[in-house]
Amino acid sequence: MHWSDIIAEKLINERKEEKYVVASGITPSGHIHVGNARETLTADAIYKALIHKGVDAELIFIADTYDPLRKLYPFLPEDFKEYIGMPISEIPCPEGCCKSYADHFLNPYLESLNDLGIELTTYKADENYKKGLYDEKIKIALENKEKIRDILNKFRSNPLPEDWFPINVVCENCGRLKTKVLNYDKERERVIYRCEFCGHEGEVKPYKGRAKLPWRVDWPARWSIFNVSIEPMGKDHAAAGGSYDTGVLIAREVYNYTPPKKVVYEWIQLKVGDKAVPMSSSKGVVFAVKDWTHIAHPEILRFLLLRSKPTKHIDFDLKKIPDLVDEYDRLEDQFFEIKGKEELSDDEKEKIRIYELSTPKIPEKKPFIIPYRFCSIIGQLTYDESKKDVDMNKVFEILKRNNYVVKDIDEFSIKKLRDRLIMARNWALKYGEKLIIIDEEEAKKIYENLKDKQKEWIKYFAEKLKSVNFDALTLHELIYQTAKELGLNPREAFQASYMILLGKKYGPKLGAFLATLGKDFVIRRYSSL
Repeated sequence: MHWSDIIAEKLINERKEEKYVVASGITPSGHIHVGNARETLTADAIYKALIHKGVDAELIFIADTYDPLRKLYPFLPEDFKEYIGMPISEIPCPEGCCKSYADHFLNPYLESLNDLGIELTTYKADENYKKGLYDEKIKIALENKEKIRDILNKFRSNPLPEDWFPINVVCENCGRLKTKVLNYDKERERVIYRCEFCGHEGEVKPYKGRAKLPWRVDWPARWSIFNVSIEPMGKDHAAAGGSYDTGVLIAREVYNYTPPKKVVYEWIQLKVGDKAVPMSSSKGVVFAVKDWTHIAHPEILRFLLLRSKPTKHIDFDLKKIPDLVDEYDRLEDQFFEIKGKEELSDDEKEKIRIYELSTPKIPEKKPFIIPYRFCSIIGQLTYDESKKDVDMNKVFEILKRNNYVVKDIDEFSIKKLRDRLIMARNWALKYGEKLIIIDEEEAKKIYENLKDKQKEWIKYFAEKLKSVNFDALTLHELIYQTAKELGLNPREAFQASYMILLGKKYGPKLGAFLATLGKDFVIRRYSSL
């Protein structure tokens, strides 16, 4: 069984509910990255597993858009200092393109979720508070402030003071959440507060968005508002004494609600050089989810995050995207090989489930696939800058020379291939190997510095090229054959070829690369030196 199926089965056995609500959320204070997506995709996998088991379920996403801007992040202009302490839903968009600061970072993520095949109901915290969704929970929290304080103090080294209140009022003067509640009049349901930023003192009914619950109270409050059954969470929230532990007690003792089952997930670390560092929006160490589809299809990201248990640590290395895509391609091959078999082994069943959960839109038949790394080369050689697209006629010519059968390819496969060519090209230009064919004059200079035996081989190989089929397999065999005939180590033949083509001693698989470059160009290059 896939881990999501195991979690779903345990949840159904533990909680008998008419509808199982799977919750996920985030504070859109900066670029929402692949590490954040692990929570949403984990929730989506559990939701899909519940549906798979025939129960009623719903997937919700709560954006904490009413959280304050805590500091001036590295990606913000200096003048945004004036907004520190204000709810991010009330702050202008940093680039003037969205309704608010919160929407600027949230909207691209929600669009990305659509690309990832995730269907959910989104709630924004600022709207929830302003609609009065939290009003009853705020009233209960104020009436139970001593009980909440005692719960929180169980896990604090510095106890909260006697005059602490479980609420943050939005200052009527400066709009910040940096306020201290001085008193609560239960009869009139009004709080007296003082702003610790501007000094303003006021009195308000703490409803309809005039106030916000602090995180450790807000979280259990929303569980009871949305009837949350299960929620993935980072290991910081799930740590002993963390916000989940306090939330469990507040949910039970204050809001009379059975807390949701927790699913803990590990961080995803971004490989930067030789080091792996946790992704962090506030530190600018991110790979934004919105950028994923510039380099690979959505199902590849789903595969990366869903193939392993949430508790497994993941190092995200952009240089190894081709290897990740290769793994997915192999899984797809296996899916169509074993699909329809009457009896499946446990391993085959797991492979089918991983593919199903990774692939939002499963094709009717196995698509025509070209390896990602090869696509990165073809994409660079066939890209038409004026049209911002690859020339598919040239693509198919190259594929034929590389021994691919390119007839009767369905429209789905052609579109997927075109997309992969462009994505792989984007990856190569930014994270991989940019393909630069050196000019003939530079090739001649390099040729002069080669060993005599290598020079002899280049001339001999050029003559042989004129009378052979110009395809990848034939060329690969010809390199070895001609080198052997001249008594040259094949390794030196390969190095000489890469040097006169790329100016370095290594490169793509040579037979396939020469076939990709085309007969006229290759013969002209080898013969002209």
